[in-house]
Amino acid sequence: MPNDSDLAPLRAELEVLRARLDTIERILQLRDAAFPPPLQEETPAALPATYEIGADQLLPAQDGFHQLEWGPEGAFRWTGAEGELRFEAWLDRTVPLVATLRLFHLGTPANARDMTIEADGASLPLHRDGTSKVFHSDPIPPRPGAGPTILVVRVPHLHCPADQGMSDRRTLGVAFQALRLDPA
Repeated sequence: MPNDSDLAPLRAELEVLRARLDTIERILQLRDAAFPPPLQEETPAALPATYEIGADQLLPAQDGFHQLEWGPEGAFRWTGAEGELRFEAWLDRTVPLVATLRLFHLGTPANARDMTIEADGASLPLHRDGTSKVFHSDPIPPRPGAGPTILVVRVPHLHCPADQGMSDRRTLGVAFQALRLDPA
């Protein structure tokens, strides 16, 4: 069992710590008296009305993308063998939205008529803008409440360049350039 002389330094240190704790508590009391918390909660910041993401931004492989590449029309990323691309968008959902998808390459021509976009579990067709590589969705219905909007672009027709004698052995979907969401 320790004697009093062994415990004396510990008791002194404990008293110093208690004094510091008392001082901190007094400082916090003074702070709360001088700057009282608001009586009502502050209004959260409004979410943006639009969302846009491009191929040159951070797009993880687990969301369906290969590495960044460059072509005559700018940055693009081929989509992977999963046949879908996933996006998480934080934006105002109190009004209907329209998704616009811009591609560098369709991969397989059938993708022009068969791609869809899923939002909140509802699948919507993507309509080609003439003969361009731009597609628009039907209106995405508004939704109450906050939280991310999860979008999944489904690419049903995949291809492998190696099947046409090229050295690229990846299974590819489309060459993604950008996705934008705007109020309808």
